[in-house]
Amino acid sequence: MSELRRLPRSLRLLFVGTIVSRLGTFVVPYLTIYLTQTRGFTFAATGRVVSVGSLGLLVGNLAGGWLADRWSRKGTLLAALVVNVLGLTGLAGAELTGWAYAGFLFVALLGAGMYTPAANTIIADETDEATRPFAYTVNYVCINVGMGLGPVLGGLFAAASYRWLFVGDIATTVVCFAVLAAGLRLVPPHAGRPPPRGSTLAVWRNHPTLLTFCAASFFVVAPLMGLEYAVPILVKTEFGAPLFFVGLVYSLNAACILTLSFAVERWVRARDELAMMAVAGVCWSVGLSVLVLGFSVGALLACTVIWTVGEIIASIVVPTYVSKRVPAAAKARMLAATDAARSLAAVSVPIALGSLWDAAGVDSVLIALLVLPIVGTAIYLHALHRALRGRTFAQALAARS
Repeated sequence: MSELRRLPRSLRLLFVGTIVSRLGTFVVPYLTIYLTQTRGFTFAATGRVVSVGSLGLLVGNLAGGWLADRWSRKGTLLAALVVNVLGLTGLAGAELTGWAYAGFLFVALLGAGMYTPAANTIIADETDEATRPFAYTVNYVCINVGMGLGPVLGGLFAAASYRWLFVGDIATTVVCFAVLAAGLRLVPPHAGRPPPRGSTLAVWRNHPTLLTFCAASFFVVAPLMGLEYAVPILVKTEFGAPLFFVGLVYSLNAACILTLSFAVERWVRARDELAMMAVAGVCWSVGLSVLVLGFSVGALLACTVIWTVGEIIASIVVPTYVSKRVPAAAKARMLAATDAARSLAAVSVPIALGSLWDAAGVDSVLIALLVLPIVGTAIYLHALHRALRGRTFAQALAARS
């Protein structure tokens, strides 16, 4: 708690806003049930709505990073919440067509996507290198506290009326808006000087190691998106177990995050980020190997504990590494790129796994999930080897001089 109190007041308010906003995650988890049972959509039509709408996350990540760099961190956060409310309000409308639902879901998730890079950039702005990993850990825990309790509350609302899902989600977003509007300072990212010139691609060209780092993060986060898709089907159709175990996987994941995150943060602090990402990939690889070899509900629960450690490491290391190495003028856009990798995985991986499942069966799906972190680990180990070789060469030159 002492470390938390030493963080700036603006960050503590940001964390409060994050909990409130995530606590109101009511609509998205229950949207498929709402559309099929209340609106009479087919499963195929519901899938199209969710797929098109999910693109909003990816577009929102990129837009949020650009706005936070070129306009205002706080302004981007508040605009994101407004956009999210507009989308939710549209979803609450009566008798919409499928494409209308997809459009309003796109808008709602556009706002959600804009929020994350702006929030991550504020954390980077308000901390130094010593306190930044801890701040990102607190933010990650706050997200998971909200995401863990939100669907439970949403279930209670849905039992009374689906209308309360939309009302509750909008209400918590408005409360988050009020907290951030009152508590954050309005500081333009380029106060006192003109905005920088040059494209985001130019920044990538000037920082090739950073590009490799961010691109490889896709292979570490993609298995999480794949499991979100595959776990319910595995539990129900392959293991023949009650759907209770689906919720148990999520609860176990949340419990591990809440109990292990700060211990993991202390362990990774001051260690080489490339090495830590390789460790994250190994955790994912070992966890998924347990699932492939065990192929049971017990193996699924055991593997969840293992891969969650990798998830925690990546959630701390990725934003810390990027924010420390990018130019200040491009910080938000580079942090947005890491969020976009996650959003891209959320859009592409379920579609790819679904096609593979139909064509080749469950074994091929599990092997594909296992291959993803192995590839990521190999990339990070190769980058670490090159970095260490470069340091050794530089040390030799320094010794000669």
